[in-house]
Amino acid sequence: MKIGILGLEKLIEVQRSTGTAILIPRINVFMDFPAGKSAEHHAFHEATDKMISELLSEKITALEELCAEIIKKLLEKYAHATRAEIDMEAEYVVLRRTPASGQKTQEMYKILARAISENGNVRKMVGAEVTGMTSCPCAQEGLLERSKKMLEKKFSKKEVAAILKTVPLASHNQRNVSRLLIEVPENYSVNADELIQILENSMSSKIYEVLKREDEVSVVLESHANPNFVEDVVRKILVNVAHKYKNLPDSSVVFVKSESFESIHQHNAIAERISSLKELRREVFSA
Repeated sequence: MKIGILGLEKLIEVQRSTGTAILIPRINVFMDFPAGKSAEHHAFHEATDKMISELLSEKITALEELCAEIIKKLLEKYAHATRAEIDMEAEYVVLRRTPASGQKTQEMYKILARAISENGNVRKMVGAEVTGMTSCPCAQEGLLERSKKMLEKKFSKKEVAAILKTVPLASHNQRNVSRLLIEVPENYSVNADELIQILENSMSSKIYEVLKREDEVSVVLESHANPNFVEDVVRKILVNVAHKYKNLPDSSVVFVKSESFESIHQHNAIAERISSLKELRREVFSA
């Protein structure tokens, strides 16, 4: 039988090299028990809450480390459990400047952490979720062909090429939400800020909470100069991970999920992949 707790919230101070980050993650805890040996849920909730509170009095440097420590404490108390899992998701604010005017903004991201214990081994994962922008390559190609035909009625081919090189071509846009999780073995660390950067750099453009007119122009131009399907975003994230984390072992698992909220369709588009770094490196560096 599986029992658990959903949506437990705790204020956590994470000590980082850049200072203290105050987070209030939503915590989910699950444990699997053999038939007839399940824990009583009220007692399980009380024990779990107490363990987490005790660990919060110690120095915390990463959410995934905290997840692993909670798992170890739970397995000490419930040694007959066959599996344990905990995940945390917290809002994370980053101070940014807009691309053209340099105006200060507060951008909201999600930091993710997970630990799983199976067969006596504890596996940790750290991750992030980012909202950005994509522009559709297909619609842009169609507009390119149409613009060529229209312009060639009045201009030479050389003039048409110059015009199309100068004037940005429209497309339809999507708000894209992408998530990246990387398995982190003992004695290795992955900075969540790096994951946020990888995710944003794999989209057509970043988005900002506040934009002046010149910033809007900059964001739209960047997005249309870099069109991506949702599957392109996933591919770029995976390639960027392979290049960034050459120090992680081949056995580390990478999970990527990207969803585009379509603007001209009733449906959304989604792509995801789970891969070991060994498999990913073989694909990226042998190409």
